[in-house]
Amino acid sequence: MTGLVSRASATLCATTSGPALGPRFERPHAHPAGGLATDGAVSSVRGLVMEMANVLYDATLWRRELVRLLVRLHVPATYPAFFHRWEREYLVDVERGFRQYEEAFQAFLLSAGLSWGQIDEVEAVARCQRHAYEENVRPLPTVGAALAALTKRGLPLIALCDACEPASVLVQRIERLGLRGVFQQVLSSFDLGAAKPAAECYAAALTALNLPAAEVAFIGCDRRSLDGAAACGLRTIAFNCQEEVEADARLDSFADVVELVEHWSNQGSLEASS
Repeated sequence: MTGLVSRASATLCATTSGPALGPRFERPHAHPAGGLATDGAVSSVRGLVMEMANVLYDATLWRRELVRLLVRLHVPATYPAFFHRWEREYLVDVERGFRQYEEAFQAFLLSAGLSWGQIDEVEAVARCQRHAYEENVRPLPTVGAALAALTKRGLPLIALCDACEPASVLVQRIERLGLRGVFQQVLSSFDLGAAKPAAECYAAALTALNLPAAEVAFIGCDRRSLDGAAACGLRTIAFNCQEEVEADARLDSFADVVELVEHWSNQGSLEASS
């Protein structure tokens, strides 16, 4: 993969039997330039940047319901392929504040071969489903406890989101998740005028943390955002991914992020003292 030839590929594995030995970390390659100290030593992780959708909560529910409706309307649609095209050809402009959501969604459905009658039905259902899911959003298992443990250790956290709304709206969603006060700052692509994997998104997060990329890790759930973080020199953590990705670590449970950060920080401290 261009620009990521030397990228690390590590896996976090929890033991399933025998004594509790904790997770296993494997780092067979070097991280790209900027991701680690220039002398090859591992830097401690002093800040975390993470996506919200599908990292903190399941954002796929209303989309799966919509695909089922499309199938009933005899529209060939499968999840997630149907929405990948929506995200990468239409939604990205909405998330950057360049296009209205309703107009972009109509254009997408027209391109998929739906009639205007079908579009009216799909839009009505999608609007109700999105509103219901967003109003009743719940965190994924172990998210709350893990974030509380990280903040208790004094680790600053930044939410970096590709969203159709400004950060003020995302803050309200975070509060509904029961995560009030967890994040030092919430950043939205809508305000930034750029969506991941654009470098300015990660730069904004690093500025908010006031930390170099070498001391920050990014938690993401899709290839483009993880690749963008790696290209900017952040360490990468893959979680809840629905496609093949490359990352420095992969989490089966969000709870494992606490031990992962401690592992990297301890490794950095040992190498710094040697």
